[in-house]
Amino acid sequence: MVLSDCYSLANEQSGHARLGDPRRTRRLVSLTSSLAQHAGLSIVKSSHFTAQVEGAYRLIRNPSVSP
Repeated sequence: MVLSDCYSLANEQSGHARLGDPRRTRRLVSLTSSLAQHAGLSIVKSSHFTAQVEGAYRLIRNPSVSP
């Protein structure tokens, strides 16, 4: 999938999530876009930078974020 398509899909699906802080929503869109672009890979393998991996895991562990 093309990067812009992945971002558009991620933003459409996750961009309106109410996670208590707009930075969390941006992180969620970024994470889902990256995972869509690299379908089947882990968070670690689909991320380009260590900071992306750390941010993704902080988002997942955050008690303010739930499915």
